[in-house]
Amino acid sequence: MSIWVRGGSRSGKSAYLVEQVCQLIESKQLNSESNHELITTSILIFAIDADNRRQLSDRLAQATTGKSFTNVTPLSFFRNEVTLFFPLLIKKLNLKSQFPILLRVENEQELAAKLWADQLNGKLKMTGTNDIRLVRRILDLYLLAAYSGTPLAQIPQLLQDGIELTDQSPALWQEMAIALESWRDFCWEKGLLTYGIITELFGRYLLPDPQYQASLKTRYKYLFMDDVDEYPAIACDLSLVMLNQGTTGIFTYNPYGSARLGLGADPGYWQSQIEEKCELVSLQNFNPFAETALPSLLNLTLTPDPFYNPQPIAGFFSLETRSRGSLLRTTAEVIITAIAASEIQPQDIAIIAPGLDNIANYALREILTKNNIPIICLSDQHPLANSALVRSLLTLMTLIYPQLGSLVSRDQVAEMLTNLQPTIDPVRAGMLSDRCFIPDISNPKLLPSCDYTEIYRLGYEASSGYEQIRQWIADQSATVSPLLLLDRAIQKFLVPQKSSYEQLANLQALLETAQYYWQIGYRLGWQERQILIGFIDLIRSGIVTANPQIPSSQQDQSVTLATIYQYRMAHTQHRWQFWLDTGSPLWSQGGSAALFGAPVFLKSWQGETINADYENMMNRQRLERLLQDISYRTEQRIYLCYSELNTAGQEQMGELLTLKEIASLA
Repeated sequence: MSIWVRGGSRSGKSAYLVEQVCQLIESKQLNSESNHELITTSILIFAIDADNRRQLSDRLAQATTGKSFTNVTPLSFFRNEVTLFFPLLIKKLNLKSQFPILLRVENEQELAAKLWADQLNGKLKMTGTNDIRLVRRILDLYLLAAYSGTPLAQIPQLLQDGIELTDQSPALWQEMAIALESWRDFCWEKGLLTYGIITELFGRYLLPDPQYQASLKTRYKYLFMDDVDEYPAIACDLSLVMLNQGTTGIFTYNPYGSARLGLGADPGYWQSQIEEKCELVSLQNFNPFAETALPSLLNLTLTPDPFYNPQPIAGFFSLETRSRGSLLRTTAEVIITAIAASEIQPQDIAIIAPGLDNIANYALREILTKNNIPIICLSDQHPLANSALVRSLLTLMTLIYPQLGSLVSRDQVAEMLTNLQPTIDPVRAGMLSDRCFIPDISNPKLLPSCDYTEIYRLGYEASSGYEQIRQWIADQSATVSPLLLLDRAIQKFLVPQKSSYEQLANLQALLETAQYYWQIGYRLGWQERQILIGFIDLIRSGIVTANPQIPSSQQDQSVTLATIYQYRMAHTQHRWQFWLDTGSPLWSQGGSAALFGAPVFLKSWQGETINADYENMMNRQRLERLLQDISYRTEQRIYLCYSELNTAGQEQMGELLTLKEIASLA
């Protein structure tokens, strides 16, 4: 009998799932039905994202003394299955016989914009939305449609029924569908896979296929899915197929989760289709602090009553300042003082914000780090273009490959010299780039330092370091693979510098991006120079980001800085929470707005128009789930951090301002 495990945050749902896996293995081994390797390979385990999958794998390995399982995320499972059964899809859809290549998000955006260039200059226009944002919005519609199993041809009607009409709406929705169909045909022809195309291929063509269903039945006898409230509808369809074939399933569900609602999740569909087929297990979390605070939190934010007279709650404190800059410093000082007084350890503190701008990120990091308090940012994505080492490697490429002179300047050469050779300081690097760099469209080059009439001003170390770089460039051949060149440059100049973990992550992301880009370029028949220029422009545009995995040892001793969405998806807890910018209206949106048109792709959508009233209703529901969720993720204190003015100097009037009534001034 399959089991539906229902419980709030920190109620032990994942622990229950791990326990059931252990009991299953033990029962099968005691009954001698098969060896343990056959048992573990017949178990399919899902987690919502890579971080949660990694944590669940570690818990399973520890609980089962090192046994390995098929542990996947929905998207990784779809990708693996589509790749494995691509010959079946080739036959079914009459596709070209070629090995598929996965498109990254940045490559998808670039190629779609090029494919739709004529339409973007014509009918494909949306008022108040630039071309870059419009391309992303259309591609997101593809992914939402694939998640829900909706054919592309139905998108215009759904948008027309659900989005408030303007004069351009009906024609625009039809034009979007035409653009998406042309994009799908292009990718099918070239053997390119995006996550939208992967999900559509899996849900609409692979999953209904009898041959594939027979393979699923043969391979997997047991299905474990953690946090299904965050999963798309197509994953529910997969579960239904497996359950109908006799697979035993265990599903954990958080009624106050759904952080990904509006980003592809469809928790209502899961409840309506799976819960009734399972035995219900309810888990409770005993958290005195949350249970005391929640009634007041919900009353003050969701249903304000002028006659409600709340009492201050122990453990709730308020930090109030005039400007946001003062708020950031005050918040950091409270943390510094508490740690210095041994009231709390850094790893027991979380700073949660509806959105983290660069100013807040930098200010909090800088203040805490200067006081020897480590801090980590969850899912800290930053553009590769922000890395001086990455920019220097791109400049190096323009000095080796011909016809790239328009992509390099004197300032970029000076930066390259400083980063590749620590013996060259910025002043001498500027002198060298001014006197020894010869700009040229077809063949820019570096002159020997001895040609500089005042070489004595450089010094021995700087001139020697410069000559090493110049000679290395001269020794390279323009016919060498750019990937090999980048690797050689890293080994020659950057590895000896003992780069930091973050710098190494940037270099790794650069090499991976280059590998993907050249694969795509060769598949599309681009010339080598076209690939080079496109790659350099792509990195410099700031679209490509690095997201280094934080070492667990660093996580265990650092203050956590996260957005609401990141914190909820991390499924962690802390003794103290600092709710930053509690006056911001973004709190009611869960810190991230839903994708355009997302509600119309929900299975439970009844044709309601997505207007201001509908969005307000969704925001209230989202805020209730948010407060229930993160309140149970703290044990002792919540600091409401509020500034009268936001970064733009405007007064803040968010829904959480009323919570000041239950908080004491810190």
